[in-house]
Amino acid sequence: MAAPRQPSHRASRIRGDRPAEPSRAPLPEPEQVADPARPRHLVDHGLAIRGIVERIRTGDLLLREEHTDADDYLLRAARNHGEATERPCPLCRSEELVHVTYVFGDELGPYSGRVKASAELPVMAYEHGFFRVYVVEVCTSCRWNHITLDYVLGDGVPRRPIRRPADLLD
Repeated sequence: MAAPRQPSHRASRIRGDRPAEPSRAPLPEPEQVADPARPRHLVDHGLAIRGIVERIRTGDLLLREEHTDADDYLLRAARNHGEATERPCPLCRSEELVHVTYVFGDELGPYSGRVKASAELPVMAYEHGFFRVYVVEVCTSCRWNHITLDYVLGDGVPRRPIRRPADLLD
């Protein structure tokens, strides 16, 4: 005999069941931040990139395959939302190297992990207490990809996560 089916998300809405309320644990103490839009806890991965490129040029093919494996979502983000750089690709020397900027943070709720334009980041820094920014360089020709920078932005005032809108698709 088959196990009884679990109620679907839609059925729970029809019955009027409400999802569990988010935790009401106390928020951490605010952090003193002089300028929310100024990057802090900055990590520059330039030295690591140079080391990888040198090892690839000396013939480490496994490393080349590992760093030229940009998946289709990253390439699509690079083509549609990437910001052109003035640097050529370190491997194929093409001029198609772009930066894709991702934001992550508990306060962002369902919007964590989204691609953002660099012009949006200062505005977000004043709206949120703490979120991490990752800048990935991507070559749309040879599929090279590597994290270039990561840093933290925000005004230091902890906030509850943004609630998931009812019309947001999974």
